[in-house]
Amino acid sequence: MSRILSVGEMFEALRGRLALEWPAHSTELAARHISSKQAGARPALVGYLNLIHPNQIQVIGREEVAHIDALEARQRWAKIAEVMSHQPLCLIIADNLDPPNDLMQAAAEAGIPLLRSPRSSYELVSYLHYYLSQALARRMTLHGVFMEVFTIGVLITGEAGCGKSELALELLTRNHRLIADDAPEFTQISPEIIDGSCPPALQDCLEVRGLGVLNVRQMFGDAAIKANKFLRLIVHLHVPEAGRDRRAIDRLRGDMSTRHVIDLDIPQITIPVLAGRNLAVITEAAVRDFMLKMKGIDAAAEFAQRHALMMRPQS
Repeated sequence: MSRILSVGEMFEALRGRLALEWPAHSTELAARHISSKQAGARPALVGYLNLIHPNQIQVIGREEVAHIDALEARQRWAKIAEVMSHQPLCLIIADNLDPPNDLMQAAAEAGIPLLRSPRSSYELVSYLHYYLSQALARRMTLHGVFMEVFTIGVLITGEAGCGKSELALELLTRNHRLIADDAPEFTQISPEIIDGSCPPALQDCLEVRGLGVLNVRQMFGDAAIKANKFLRLIVHLHVPEAGRDRRAIDRLRGDMSTRHVIDLDIPQITIPVLAGRNLAVITEAAVRDFMLKMKGIDAAAEFAQRHALMMRPQS
């Protein structure tokens, strides 16, 4: 999903953290925006004043102001005009410096917002990089229940009515934690990490057929709720159709596969839903086995190796 962020939204989100000011109110902040499609291409999102590879957000510190002030009048105006010709998203003056009058005038004529902060240029660039990468990260909403099981982020998926919410309720009684029910949101915050969280409208809620919507925080306490977690494993509940399900299951390694989420392949284990099976215990066992495999301990591989050694003819 492509995301769009306006200068106004960034200003409101960071005005407290970075003490942002808006000295010249001539340019409407909401009129200028950046999308996640632009985030992965040049020009870069944010950086120091750069005319060779101009940034979307130009940060102007003491060095940049000193460089501009050292130019003669004609060169100075040409340099400022070149900055404006690249149409940056906005300009941010660091170190609480007074914006040069000609820079303010050129920004107003070009319709480019000019902001100011008492923070150093290094701090502005570092924090803006972090904020923009989070705000413009690729996102996806998946159907299922996202939980923390033994410190691992586990997404429980399956067809409607297969028992996802009932399994989540049983796991809650076993001291695991709920992150989001029905529509968890996932964000790729780095090339190898997908973070899952709950939409504000669904916060603390779990819908169970026959009971309706339950408030997990009020029923089980604050410790039963987790704000976000990295997605590590998907547990898919499969209801076999009587007389029709002929899926071949590896009895040694189970029904393991992967599911593509945004740009990553997430391990997925499929658990058949059959009468009399304790899905909570099976899910806990699946998570424990996954944790062991992350540490390099593969029970199936060890069993196969042991069996192969026993089948060798005696020398």
